[in-house]
Amino acid sequence: MTSHSVDSPRRLLTFGRVDRVQVQVGFRARPDDRPYQQFLLDLPTSEADSARGGGAIDEQRVLAALEPVLYAGAEAPKHYSLHQHRWHTSWGASPGVLGIGLFVTTGARTTATISEASHDSVTRAFRDLMEVAGRPQPTPTTRDAAILQARRAAAMAYAMDLEALSVNVEEHRPAENSWTVGLRATAIDQYVVVVGFVDGYAGSVRVRHAPQIEVSDSVGSE
Repeated sequence: MTSHSVDSPRRLLTFGRVDRVQVQVGFRARPDDRPYQQFLLDLPTSEADSARGGGAIDEQRVLAALEPVLYAGAEAPKHYSLHQHRWHTSWGASPGVLGIGLFVTTGARTTATISEASHDSVTRAFRDLMEVAGRPQPTPTTRDAAILQARRAAAMAYAMDLEALSVNVEEHRPAENSWTVGLRATAIDQYVVVVGFVDGYAGSVRVRHAPQIEVSDSVGSE
């Protein structure tokens, strides 16, 4: 039987460096409510790590960028729940991924002003994270890619079956490289998803639960 010393310089179990950061920020009226809107950021960091010799982004940098979100639309910080997850695989490209989830309680009297302030604060936070990790090269997002990204984001944000989500409206803003996609899960569960809401980066997605779709049924040119 082969034994392995715990003092061996080569560790078999390791999270390694952070090659991707995945952030989820949700806003809800009460702690036990489902979020009425969520923001997702999926950001590769490997190129930035290589250029800077590793350690370009870590948990503390992510939390520092997200902290102002707690003050959105108010002078005092709001209550929140926070979770962190790290994972790494020993096969394939085996990226080291850091996942951060932040859910902010805005109160029962949530208004359109608070919702707009939340959107603006998350946009600034995500821009800060993109600067820290190395801003991705802008690339046009095709219709098929945008719809797939929208369905994946909504399914993940609200723990739904991807196949249960159907597209009923869409809108393309070529100048902003963003897509707004309306998704229907049931007659009463509908979602408005904006792919590329931060400077046209397709890895930034906003998902809003809506009682009815509020976007026009139009498709822009590719």
